Amino acid sequence: MDYAIRLTDQLKPHLRALRKQRGLTQAQLGQRLGLGQARIAEIEAKPGLISVDQLVQMLSALGATLVLRDLADSGTSSAVLAQEPPPKTSPKPPAKRTATRAQAPLRVIPPKKGSW
Repeated sequence: MDYAIRLTDQLKPHLRALRKQRGLTQAQLGQRLGLGQARIAEIEAKPGLISVDQLVQMLSALGATLVLRDLADSGTSSAVLAQEPPPKTSPKPPAKRTATRAQAPLRVIPPKKGSW
């Protein structure tokens, strides 16, 4: 399925939904990317703060691609997130949590130069 994205805020629900559809926690996705859970939470909260390279890496880890589509008929262009089909062998889903914990407010800390 394709999702037209025109503003970075529109990425928020899609990134989270893609991660959850793949049965991944923020910590598990972070492990795939060499990041901590807190950084994945920051990215999901404010996806406009990461580079295009980092976004493409994250989408790749989630089995999605970024497609640029020229909408010549309307005179505009848009970016589209396209989901790739899930792998034939899907990983075992994580155990369901029974208790929830309150999340502390996020403090956005810019990444160190040369890192995420």
